Amino acid sequence: MSHARPEPDVPSTVSGQVPTPRRPGREHASEHPAAPPHQEPPGPQRVPALVATVALAVVCLGGFVYTLTSFFGAMRVFPTETLAAAVVLAVAGVIGFWVLRRIRPVRAPSPTFSLVAVLWGLTGAIGLALFSNSQLMSAWSRMGGVDFGSAWGASLTAPLNEELLKTIGVVLIAVIAPRVVRGPVDGFVMGALVGLGFQLAEDFTYALNSIMMQGATDGVASVLQTLFLRVGLTGLGSHWAMSAIAGTAVGLLAAVAWRPGAGRATGALLLFLLAMGVHWFFDAPVLVGLLGVLVKTLVVFLSAVAVYVVARHSHRRRVRESLAEQGEELGMRRSAAVALSSRHGRHRELGRVAAPERPAVRDRQDRMVATAEERASEYRG
Repeated sequence: MSHARPEPDVPSTVSGQVPTPRRPGREHASEHPAAPPHQEPPGPQRVPALVATVALAVVCLGGFVYTLTSFFGAMRVFPTETLAAAVVLAVAGVIGFWVLRRIRPVRAPSPTFSLVAVLWGLTGAIGLALFSNSQLMSAWSRMGGVDFGSAWGASLTAPLNEELLKTIGVVLIAVIAPRVVRGPVDGFVMGALVGLGFQLAEDFTYALNSIMMQGATDGVASVLQTLFLRVGLTGLGSHWAMSAIAGTAVGLLAAVAWRPGAGRATGALLLFLLAMGVHWFFDAPVLVGLLGVLVKTLVVFLSAVAVYVVARHSHRRRVRESLAEQGEELGMRRSAAVALSSRHGRHRELGRVAAPERPAVRDRQDRMVATAEERASEYRG
């Protein structure tokens, strides 16, 4: 029985490596897929990576302690409500984590740093935000009066400090592991995961606060109602979307080793301002009522989708171009080489070879995709 082969018969080694295609006149380290996908940068770059690691760990620990201290009393008095909120948010978090990692084109991001991103939002960013929010809210009231502070305090505070604090987490990850954030699409996903963690922590605090705000007559009902509104109703346009936009700005800068030209720097600034702008719009006391909330949620969601579509299209185009070039040098059919740019395509092509050959073919696919993504991160300008 014959089997269609998606790859040519090329000389292979025991490990199944494919000879690395070379571009004329270009021979540098990024062309070699044999390097580990998340290898730490060599030489002097290890110092900022170490500093960023320590900073991330210290802030996450401090943020966790501050948040826990702030809400420990409510958790102790309302243990059933606390458990109910934790269970609902845990389920939402697992689903959100899977979806946000899945939307990265070509390959899923690093599982380790995906968890680190969520952890930053869940502990470090939320702890700093809780502290700074109280300071800024009181400042607006002193400047404009109590009524002004009550009406506009949230929309003037959250976009300033929360977007900045969440984005710092993406920057730290990019410094610690440059191969994890190599371009806009990586920044989008890492930013979204940071926002997911922040949203889960914020929803938890809102759920506990709602118990006392509603008279503590039916704590579980208060918690579930709050979580329904914040997860089920506004979840699509929550912190994950805002942080994803800001994270894309980080990816733009990381792609050129933090030395952007005027155009790229302007683009990154506009993306960050967009993240702050949609956050301001979401919290502003305009378009009140259920319909207004839905409109705000949709605006934030569509803004994130628009940024994602552009970043995804650019990344996939670059990856497909590299795979086509590699395939041509290795004598592969163009369609078979380009198909490796998607999970489904790799699975389909793998199914066309005999079972004994699949481990070696899978290894060759992984190496070709690693090379293609490395080349896709080589932005210009």
